[in-house]
Amino acid sequence: MMSQRWHDKRGFTLLEAVFSVMVLGIALGACVFSFNMAMNMSGASRNKMFALHAGRCELERLRTNSYSNAALNIGTYGIRTNTASSGYYTNYWGYYTVAANGYPGVKNITVAICYQNYPRDNIATNLLTTSLCQTLHP
Repeated sequence: MMSQRWHDKRGFTLLEAVFSVMVLGIALGACVFSFNMAMNMSGASRNKMFALHAGRCELERLRTNSYSNAALNIGTYGIRTNTASSGYYTNYWGYYTVAANGYPGVKNITVAICYQNYPRDNIATNLLTTSLCQTLHP
């Protein structure tokens, strides 16, 4: 009797084939979904990194000005993007604010860079802040 069972030639039933295709479809769907989420998160991280880099570049540009330069007057100003040097910064916008610190000769600068946050499909903002001091040298 045992030898007849091993030599059975009937194959799979239709129900077994449908069930195995369904299980395989669910497993492949989960793999595609996780790959898609990983790609979205990678894009979001890239956008956040480039926005942070744009904010640091703007802070460095402002720090190279003299303390009495018009760019460092108290107020809020839009950030100019340099689209000629890099295509990445065309998707970012923002502003910077220069405020009095309360101490003479000290100004606080806050840079805000806005960017598209794709997985959540909203606008996110990176804020960077620094203080500038007037030097005592002529």
